[in-house]
Amino acid sequence: MCLFCTKFLLQIEDDKNIASRKRFNDSILQKYLIRVRYLICCEKVNCKEVGHVSQQNIWEYLKRLLIAVGIIGLFVVLLLFAWAIIDVLLLIFLGLLLAVVLRTLAKPIARYTPLSAQWSLVVVVLLIVAVIGIGGWFFIPEVLSQIELFVQQIQLGINQLQTFLAQYNWGQQLLEQVPGGDGGLPISNLFNQFVDAFALTLEGLANTLFVIFIGIFLAVEPNLYRNGLINLVPPRGRDRAQEVIAGVIQILRGWLLGRVISMIAIGIVVGVGLTILGVPLALILGIITGLLEFIPVVGPILSAFPAIIIAISQGFMQAVYVAIFYLVVQQLEGNVLTPVVQEKTVSLPPAVTLVAVLAMGGLFGVLGALVATPLAAVIMVLIKMLYVQDILGSPRKAGENR
Repeated sequence: MCLFCTKFLLQIEDDKNIASRKRFNDSILQKYLIRVRYLICCEKVNCKEVGHVSQQNIWEYLKRLLIAVGIIGLFVVLLLFAWAIIDVLLLIFLGLLLAVVLRTLAKPIARYTPLSAQWSLVVVVLLIVAVIGIGGWFFIPEVLSQIELFVQQIQLGINQLQTFLAQYNWGQQLLEQVPGGDGGLPISNLFNQFVDAFALTLEGLANTLFVIFIGIFLAVEPNLYRNGLINLVPPRGRDRAQEVIAGVIQILRGWLLGRVISMIAIGIVVGVGLTILGVPLALILGIITGLLEFIPVVGPILSAFPAIIIAISQGFMQAVYVAIFYLVVQQLEGNVLTPVVQEKTVSLPPAVTLVAVLAMGGLFGVLGALVATPLAAVIMVLIKMLYVQDILGSPRKAGENR
């Protein structure tokens, strides 16, 4: 044994004797002594190389520390970058939803006809364009005329509401808090509002075109993007990555199917019901209700306000009847339609849906509210497959993909 090892072990023996006199735990010292002897005099480490090994261990530790810091720093940079372009990412997610719709519609055509998947997709796009064009040719003039009447009825309903509130002191105080309540707006404000409306219209058109093109690109070559994502995963996890992607697509397909069924059913019911009640513009109100049904929980509540405001122009009791009608429709949807649809498609806890819509809507506005529920469904699938099943080891059900 070298001089260094001898002095080191003698020092440990002295420390052991001192500790024994102080009644320290001898077993702890014995373990410490064994570890030091193994480090210095075991067959794997030569006594003459102790200094070199210690220095090498220090450099290895620093190397790993720098790698860990670099990975954390890169992760933070990516998060900041994603937050900076969050609107674009949400639009891409909407494009993914459109691609799922197109591929779902093209799948039966490719299965029951000699057409390939790409040509089936072309047929679907042409059919959608034809339906929109023919529907627009017959219904757009009527819808535009009803939109003009809709604006007039909304203004009339607001005037009736102001007249009703002005009869009471609390109502007068409430009207005083409303900006522009005197009805007079400077020309500069009108011009600014026109410019803002024009800019919002252009932005909406640009976003719509972006979503359409993203959806078409993803639908035409889904395997290209799927394989690109899978190649980012180590080889031993690529089979599981394919299962996860299939589970995400399946959950999105089921969610979209459920939303479309609810939108059509509720839109028709509201349109027919408002017609029976004699409310003007029942068609446009039914369309608005059906479109807002895309946003669960919050959308149906928002769709009731235009109908109630229009009903106020026909009298206070008519507005009460319309409010009761919307309440009954929402109860039937929540207790009858939604359970039946979710049994065949996708079931999300109501609390998760509400929190997702409110949180995403508060952070990112209308765009966030649109993607909140399907995004929550995707996150739930990822948690279930990657954490509950893979990390916690929860068994998978037979035939379960997601």
